[in-house]
Parts: sequence; structure tokens; C-alpha cells
Amino acid sequence: MPAAHSSHTDACVMLDARYISDQSSGIGRYTENLIEQLLELDDTLRLKLITHPSRPRPFESPRVSCQTYAAAPNSLRTRFLLTKSIDFRGVDLFHSPFNILPADVPVPCIFTLHDIMWLLDKNYCTDSWWRKLVTGTFYQQLIPRSAAQATRILTVSHHSRRSIEDYFPQKAGRVHVTYNGVDPFFRPMAPEKGWPLLSKWLTPRSRFVLVVGQGSPYKNHAGALAGFIEAFRHDPDVYFVLVRRLTRGPATRLKQLMADPDVASRIIQLDYVTGDELRALYSLAHAFLFPSLYEGFGLPALEAMSCGTPVVTSTYGAPGEVAGPAALTADPESPSELAGALRKLFDDDEFWQQQRQRGLEHAAKFTWRKCAQDTLSIYRQTLEGVE
Repeated sequence: MPAAHSSHTDACVMLDARYISDQSSGIGRYTENLIEQLLELDDTLRLKLITHPSRPRPFESPRVSCQTYAAAPNSLRTRFLLTKSIDFRGVDLFHSPFNILPADVPVPCIFTLHDIMWLLDKNYCTDSWWRKLVTGTFYQQLIPRSAAQATRILTVSHHSRRSIEDYFPQKAGRVHVTYNGVDPFFRPMAPEKGWPLLSKWLTPRSRFVLVVGQGSPYKNHAGALAGFIEAFRHDPDVYFVLVRRLTRGPATRLKQLMADPDVASRIIQLDYVTGDELRALYSLAHAFLFPSLYEGFGLPALEAMSCGTPVVTSTYGAPGEVAGPAALTADPESPSELAGALRKLFDDDEFWQQQRQRGLEHAAKFTWRKCAQDTLSIYRQTLEGVE
């Protein structure tokens, strides 16, 4: 595709790229893919990046310059001290791709507010009283200040846009949706390549339900397991694989369900998997279960679809919007609804094949190129002072 020329020639955008670091994360992948595509789309755009000391120069391009800043991205040092340490000379626009802005940015600024869970209900985010107090207070103070300061706000779904505009009515019309893309890495892996990667956990050709996500309450892992137990309590050949990082809180109900003698031996919990192992899990699962109580977007559901696995997801929030047309949806708080959707995929091979094909076609619509095109359009509107 030919480069799209900006009408605001030689614009310089400063982008906080500190989530591109040694530790991979969703926001890190979003930032890296966005920057890569922006550089391809507009051959006049110049980027000044604030980078993490572990990845001081993540892009080799004559149109990219970098300054490191060692503080954590979501931190008080970012909010109150960053602008004192970073050189803004020649910058036309500032973009923070995560949920806060630094104070006193001397140019128009945009930030990507992925969701407002911390503002709506801290219980979505953690069971831990001290995290509710410390992290909750941090976001409840700084997200509203950042929203007030932002010229425009980007978010990742229409569900999130509505939530943000309801919470900050003064921002109505200035919140813009740029859907995430799916990394081309996620594509079907052949069974003969995938099963050897999974052999330490599963015997080849085992049928299993896969759940992936950090251990925050909104991911509803206990609800996922309750649905699995209702569907497969008496089906000893079906396994439950849970890839669960960053456990946040005691997860009492999940632990109780895991101890159920009918299913305990069929539950495989993994704290960490490599990229190839994750792709193998996505590709070889019989169903991917994603019953979140809240999501800003819900990328794992699309990653599973891209690997050819049918998805059961939530009727709540963004997953119904993002994955819904090609997924089975169920009330995430109803184990029997989740169980019914899972059984449909396990009991009807023809239906399973149809859902696999629907998922592959649907997920292919979500590209980082499209995300960058939409983002670039918002940059231009902001630079040109479009109301």
C-alpha cells in the first residue's frame, strides 16, 4: 500500500513507548505495532519516542528519535515529573498509549484509555484491599485529570467509548474508537507441530477447553471453571487448561472449584507459556472460553479465532461487540449458559467447523494497519484543529 501523505507536512509526534520493554504486555504490543504501521503509512511523519532503558531504541528509522525515562509508565513520577526531564522541542502532538497523561504537557495531547474499570468498580480489578486502596486511588485521581487535559481520547471499542463518554460527558464527541489488531503471529498451527510443544501437559489429541488471561476478578476464571464443570463433570476425557498470569488476590472461589474431586485431575493451570506454546494451545483447543465480566476490548478471543478455534464469550461489555458476530455468547454469571455453549461445540462437529470458519474470517478484519490508519486520522484532526 502506498504511503499516505499527511497534509500536516513533517508533523512530529511524541509517543510514550515505555511499555515496549523486556516484559511483553498487551499495551506493549499495541504500542509497537502502532508505531511500526504509522511509519509505513505516512512517510513524512516524525516520531520522538520516550523509551524504556531495557529497549532504548526499539525502532531503527531516520524518522525516529528516542529519549529514555526510567520510571514505570503508570506511576506518580510519570504524572508529575516526566515533562521536567523530557525535551519537547519540535514536538507538535503528544500521545500516551496507556491510561494516564503526564501533567503540564506543552503541546496538544491524546491518550489511549483502554477501559475505565478502576473508575466503575475496583472489585473488577482486584480482590486485594491494599491494591484497591493504592492502585485504585492512583487511577481514580489521575484518569479524570488526564481526561480533562486531553485534546482527544482514543479507546479500543464502542463499548469503552460509551462508558467513557457517560463518565466524562464533557468529552462527548472527542472519544474515538481505534480497534486493536491481531498479530499475524496468531494463525493455525499444524497438530504435528503443536502437540510436541504441549506434550509436557497433555497427551496428543486430548480435547480441552482453553482459558487465557491475567488473574484479575473481571476475567471471571471461577465462572469459566464453573461452566466447564457443569458441562464436563461426567466427561473424563475433556480437560480445562488455564493460562493465568499476575494473580491478583486470593481467588478463593476458583481454588474451591479446582478442588472438586470430579475434575481436579483434569485441570491444568499454567503461570507462563512461550509465544509458540500459546499459539499451539490456541490452535489445538477444542473451544476457547472467555467469559469476562468486563473488557475494554478482549484480544485473546480474536487471537483464538485467528488460530482456528471457536470461541464462547461474554454477553457483557466489549467481547460481545468485538468477537460476538463470530462467537457463541453467554451470560458470564450463568454456569449453565456457558456449559450449554461449550456442549454445543463439543457435541456437533458440523457446527464446530462452521464456527471455526466464521472465527477465522471475522478475526482477519482486525489489523494493526487499520488501527494505525484510524489513529493517524485523529492525529491529523488534532494537528489541524478540527473540532
